[in-house]
Order: sequence, then C-alpha cells, then structure tokens
Amino acid sequence: MKPVLSILDPSPLFEGQTAADAFENTLALAGALDGRGWRSFWVQEHHNARSFAGAAPEVLIAALTQRTQHLKLGSGGVMLPNYSPLKVAEQFCALEALAPGRIELGVGRATGADPRTSAALLGPGAQAFPTMLRMLMDWMLDASGEAPLPENHRATGIHVGPRGARPDLWMLSSSPDSAAFAGAMGLKLAFADFLAPGGAGAALETYRKAFEPSPFAAEPYAAVGLVALAAESEAEARRLSKPAIAWNLARSTGDFRAFVPSTEADAVIAAASPEALAAAEGRGVIGAADDVASRLSAFAGEHGADELFILTLAERNEDRIRSYQLIAEAMA
Repeated sequence: MKPVLSILDPSPLFEGQTAADAFENTLALAGALDGRGWRSFWVQEHHNARSFAGAAPEVLIAALTQRTQHLKLGSGGVMLPNYSPLKVAEQFCALEALAPGRIELGVGRATGADPRTSAALLGPGAQAFPTMLRMLMDWMLDASGEAPLPENHRATGIHVGPRGARPDLWMLSSSPDSAAFAGAMGLKLAFADFLAPGGAGAALETYRKAFEPSPFAAEPYAAVGLVALAAESEAEARRLSKPAIAWNLARSTGDFRAFVPSTEADAVIAAASPEALAAAEGRGVIGAADDVASRLSAFAGEHGADELFILTLAERNEDRIRSYQLIAEAMA
C-alpha cells in the first residue's frame, strides 16, 4: 500500500533573502501544489535561526488558508513548552473556524531554540510538556463538546473560544521515548527522520505497541518526515541539492548559517572530508523522480509508515515546486 503524501516546509532563508521572500515562497509553494496529490502542508517553528524564517506557524497557517482550498494545513510543529496550552488551543480552534476541517495541530516537546532563546520565550520548559499536553487535550475536547471539563478539573470554568469543531491533534517525535508517549496519549505520530536518521523503525514500532485509543485517534497512525528532492535526472537533482548539502556540512560544525547559493555551495562541498560529505549527502533521498519514488515507497513499507512528510530544499522555489510535482506523479 502506497503511503499518503504530505509536505513539510520550514520557509528556508537563502543569503540575500528577507523573511518576506521566504514567506512568499512558502505561500507560492502551497498554492502551486494545492489539489495536486498532497494531503497536508505543514510549517515549522524555529527561533533565533538564520536558516529559517518560520517562527510563528499559527500566523503562517492563517495566511495559507487564504492561498489554498484543498490542502489540510498544520504545524510541524508548535513547540508547546514555549506557550500557554490555553492560548495554543484558542489559536488553533480559531484557525479551524477559519478553515473548517482543514487544520492540524502538531505539537512538540522540545523548544525549537537554544537555551537562552528558550528562556527568553518565557515558557516553563520541556519538563512541563506532559502536563501541558494533557491540559491542551482537555481544553480542545471541552471546546468541541466531546468531553466537557468535569467539575473537579483544575481548569473548570475556563473555556476555549471559539467553541466548535476542533483541529486534528498530532505529536512530533524524534526518539522512541517520545513516540511511546504519543502512543500512550492516543495521538497521531509524526516522526522526524531528518533529525534522527535511521530511527524511524524503532520509534514507529514503540509507538504502535504503546498506543491506546483516544478521542483524537481510534487506532495508531504514523507519519515520517524525510528530506527528498527529485528532478528529471539524477545529475540535475544532485546539482539542485548542493545548497542543502553545504548547509548540512556547516550545521555539523555548529554553524547554523543561511543557505548559500549553488556557486558558494561548491566551495563548501569541495573543502569537506569524504566522511563528512557522505554523511551530509545521506540525509536526503535525492535523484531522478522514479528512483526517489521507489525509495520513498520502500522506506514507508519497511518502517510501516502510513504517511510521508516530504521536506524539499532548493535555491529556486520553481525547483522545489517541480520536485514535489515529480514525486507526486511518480508515486501515483
């Protein structure tokens, strides 16, 4: 059975670009792929990052509701320890009211930032995540009318507005421990293979074993996020992937710079050791469309993934759009 296909976009920043450029690219990407074989379009949350413009997924999702009609729109994800669960529930219930049946809230237990930036966000930190997630779930079920808060609940009398249908709820994961927690809470799982290469098999197995049905998911459902890029030929795909490979090489040394154009990426790649280059190149599925589709299908089958979230990075937005088009066509 072929996996469902979705898109994960971090609004990448290339040298010389502004955040407005990156956001317009994200909006154009979603608009071009709306109704073209992709189920959902998720945006990410990064803070104090020169590589990505997306720091407020809820704002970007609101803009995406105006540029799309068919795609479900979600967060991959909202880093819950940075915020009040009540406010997150209010934001996403408001988004659901704006785009009924199209909103998905993916939450993570990390902060998406370095320690000083995390402190500046004024959230309680990752250690509070289990309690915050339970509160978020309770408020969403109360808002939808599925399970009103009981009289002895700590938040009795505090209700999320607007009331009505709630968004779908997912949990992000990059380890077997967090995957097991998602299963025990009865949530859909989105595993970030691009953060933890090779970890999907163990995480998805642990998730399914731990799964307990809930109002949010009657049975386990697992997606995996992968970096992939397709072109008409392998040589062209390799050429287009150079900025992402150069960024991975810099990232491995702790340098989270903006993405560099292909001309500068060549120099970064040439200076890398064979071992470092192999590791950077191995973090994505890159090649001609049919080969990429075959490898993605094999990955999903091997790991039992119901869905794949594809993250594609290239210097020109036209090349990103074309890559997604080719993958959808080849997978169909």
